[in-house]
Amino acid sequence: MSAQQTPVRVLIADDDAVLREIASAMLRQAGFAVQTVASGDAAVAACALRLPDIALLDVEMADGDGYQACLNIRVLPGGAHVPIVMVTGLDDTMSIDRAYEAGATDFVVKPINWALLAHRIRYVMRGARALEALRFSEQKNAALLKAIPDGILLLNERCAIAHCFSPIDGLVNAGGVGNDGSADFLELLPAAARAVAVECLRAALQGKPAAFEFLLGTEPRSIRHFECRYLPNTGGQVLAIVRDVTARKQAEARIHRLAYFDGLTDLPNREWIHEYLTDSLAAARRDDHSVALLYIDLDQFKRINDTLGHETGDALLRHVAERLQAALGYLSDTDVPYRVARVGGDEFIVVLTGNPDITHAEQAAERILAALCAPFTQASYELVVTPSIGIALYPDHGNDAQNLLKNADGAMYEAKSSGRNQMCVYNGALNARALKRLSLEMELRRAFEDSHLEVYYQPKYAASDLKLLGGEALLRWFHPDRGQIPTGDFIAVAEETGLIGDIGRWALQRVCRDLNQWRSEGLVLPYIAVNVSGRDFLHPKALMRLAETVNQAQLPPSLLELELTEGVLMQDAEAGRRSLQALKEFGFSLAVDDFGTGYCSLNYLKRFPLDTLKIDRSFVADINNNTDDAAIVRAIIALGHSLDLKIVAEGVETLAQLQFLRAERCDAIQGFLMSPAVPVGAFRQLIQGPGASLRPDAAERTRLVG
Repeated sequence: MSAQQTPVRVLIADDDAVLREIASAMLRQAGFAVQTVASGDAAVAACALRLPDIALLDVEMADGDGYQACLNIRVLPGGAHVPIVMVTGLDDTMSIDRAYEAGATDFVVKPINWALLAHRIRYVMRGARALEALRFSEQKNAALLKAIPDGILLLNERCAIAHCFSPIDGLVNAGGVGNDGSADFLELLPAAARAVAVECLRAALQGKPAAFEFLLGTEPRSIRHFECRYLPNTGGQVLAIVRDVTARKQAEARIHRLAYFDGLTDLPNREWIHEYLTDSLAAARRDDHSVALLYIDLDQFKRINDTLGHETGDALLRHVAERLQAALGYLSDTDVPYRVARVGGDEFIVVLTGNPDITHAEQAAERILAALCAPFTQASYELVVTPSIGIALYPDHGNDAQNLLKNADGAMYEAKSSGRNQMCVYNGALNARALKRLSLEMELRRAFEDSHLEVYYQPKYAASDLKLLGGEALLRWFHPDRGQIPTGDFIAVAEETGLIGDIGRWALQRVCRDLNQWRSEGLVLPYIAVNVSGRDFLHPKALMRLAETVNQAQLPPSLLELELTEGVLMQDAEAGRRSLQALKEFGFSLAVDDFGTGYCSLNYLKRFPLDTLKIDRSFVADINNNTDDAAIVRAIIALGHSLDLKIVAEGVETLAQLQFLRAERCDAIQGFLMSPAVPVGAFRQLIQGPGASLRPDAAERTRLVG
């Protein structure tokens, strides 16, 4: 034994003092630490204070024999694992058996061979340490098995449980048998899973791992999912690992729900309906059946979100989903199954299967139109949301999901452009118009890249004395083959494609170039209004580029008035207010274009740092004949003046309109009464000075108006 090791502590209990002395001397000389006592009771007391590494107990002692002492030591905390060697002078088998029954580890017989005793003790200690290591290993394995959530069973070729290494709650107990007391693994499984369990067992017995799943429970909330894997083992047995996968299955169900269903309306979403449509078309192709697709978009739904907030909009969408389901409920009693899905903010899809014809689709669309025409009551508001519905039929209008969706979507846009709140069935002409629009997009890109767009200016005049105040920069596109392209057509394409940002910056650069040219000629510079796209307005970097363009041109920003529509301002009213404030601080004048056609909250109107309101031409056109239009124009002028804003009327074409606007104290006008939008050269002539005119009858018009 090395000096660094702690000596083995030996407890010797014997009522013979001489023997105690001899044993103590011999063992100390061999390197052991020795404690001696004279009785069995004293040995128990010593162990209670501190357990030795090994104990030598004499069998025959006056105060408590060795057998009783051994029994008492074993019940002490930790005493069960102390090696105990019984020292006896008896050599009969009965005494030896009694020693082992009392819990002895080993025994020695008197007279003791003192030379061999130390070796005997070391041998017993080595065995005790090996046993302790084994016990520790078993404890670790038991703890590991306990930590594993799996049930681990050993099955024989008859599917009987030979051993249960790790039980699983609700299936097998620690004894390796089922809850009903049976050791047959099949009896623990539901009847529906037994056949596959036997089949998998046969595969595992042949050396091939196999697995199957089964359910326990009848009520939906109490159903538990289990997975059983069979692993081949030696000796014609199979290791069965049973895992409770209920949590995983529930998580998968939640993930599937999130992936394939809309959280707001609880309807299937775009991914789900696309897979369903693909499968339905495959079945229809096989059975030579038809499939109908209805694409539904809510008309002007965005204004509700912008005006009343997304919470109201979300509640309205839930109500719409409920009405759609109710409107199509009649199909449950027919041979035309249906599915409804929400595929976008305010877009829904209905798929009709079971060989429907166009009549079925149109009838479903009519039911939807009727269901949504009644007002929705939400938060003290009565809201009316109408749908535009596009219809496409397989195989007439498309042979796959992508084409059918595209054509139904195109039909929906045709219904919307035709006045909304109606249905439209796809036809080839719609596709031709779509191709024409695509062609327009490509040609617009080329026209922009080749500098074929032009900036025209429409003059603005003071309503009171027709003094020229400035102009509005407007884009014009003169196509070499098709002539002038309507501005509304190509601006809409530019907005959709994102090209509007580049075109808008180019237009501002041209305006700055023209202003610098007029300044170099000594002309008095008018203020010029420039339209700002919604894409640029809500992006700080785009606004910075606008400011940099004017700064690089070395022009005062006050010469430029930036015009934005109500719809752009209300996309995000608070962000819009911040953008307006930034532009105002840079020095731009700010105007709301087409005022009265959007849904601008008066609360935000007073918070926006605006300079001008422009009355939309739709109200000006009939102000002399329509009392409602006249009242609206009066109200806008009064409202603007109360907020210290200038008022500009667009589309003024008659003397009667001008006289009405003058009477209501409108500040400025623009329109064909004085001049349409003109090229830069003609506008330059106008700002040159008194006497300049745009066309021969301008002087006469001025005389009549004056």
